[in-house]
Amino acid sequence: MKLIGHEKTKEQILDFLEKDYDSYSFIFEGKNCIGKKLFALYTARGFLCEKNIRFGCGECNSCRLVNNTVAKLYENQDLNTHPEIKIIQPEDGKIKIDQIREAIKFLQLTSKKGKVLIIDEAESMNLEASNALLKTLEEPPLKSMIILITSNKNKLLPTIVSRCKTIRFKSLSQEDIKQILSLKGYLDTQIEKVLDIFDGTLCMPFVILENEKVYNYSKDLFNLVMLFVEKKEIHSEAIISLSELIDNLDNDSIFNIVAILEILFYRQAMKLEFEPDFYEKLIDELNKLKIAVSKGVKKKLAFEGFYFNLVR
Repeated sequence: MKLIGHEKTKEQILDFLEKDYDSYSFIFEGKNCIGKKLFALYTARGFLCEKNIRFGCGECNSCRLVNNTVAKLYENQDLNTHPEIKIIQPEDGKIKIDQIREAIKFLQLTSKKGKVLIIDEAESMNLEASNALLKTLEEPPLKSMIILITSNKNKLLPTIVSRCKTIRFKSLSQEDIKQILSLKGYLDTQIEKVLDIFDGTLCMPFVILENEKVYNYSKDLFNLVMLFVEKKEIHSEAIISLSELIDNLDNDSIFNIVAILEILFYRQAMKLEFEPDFYEKLIDELNKLKIAVSKGVKKKLAFEGFYFNLVR
């Protein structure tokens, strides 16, 4: 997989790698679905490359093993395929102290080129795990690299943040997303559709491409609301029919519909299509919808309630 976007960030990382420090401790911070984990793997590849080439030569045995890990990243398979790289991810929503203790032992093993620890969703470390990691960050083993991946470093202990170099990842551009999706084999017609709700990440594009119903239902509901905003038209039968279709979706799909609607309505608000009070009410009703579904309210009733509360 090619590294796309984040040009200034690439150079910042490479500047550090070329200093050839005995150890590195990074925080990769930015929105979800913008490539932080992929960049972490390429940073690890450069650190472990047998030819000492920037983000890795791609040809030595170590680089080929990292390439295998990158391939598995997009196949949702076990990522720990390189003997000198350990990737930790949350278990049941948390990273626990036993995972960190195991990782610390891994870093302390002898290695010719070094060891790399990547902690994904690092903000999910519990307090015990955070304190255990802190001790290692204070005195990192020689030939080690630690990369904490997070969407918000403020959720990490301040003492952890102070011992790491923060690398900030900005949102992807539309051109970046087009290029990434093209490389992954998507058609131009599919790509243009996802750019309709561009938010600087690949989260929503992947949701749309993997489940077209979610996108179609979102647009249908958006259009019904806009008919009320623009023409004061209320379409009771349409919302009832649409709610019956939505009722068959799982909760994750429902929350994705809400996320898409938030993006679409925000765009309209920026165009001054809404009165301020109506937009505030709209966001409030979307939040109520999410809460209702998460509490087990029948999805059909939750969506009908969202619509009729808006238009009454």
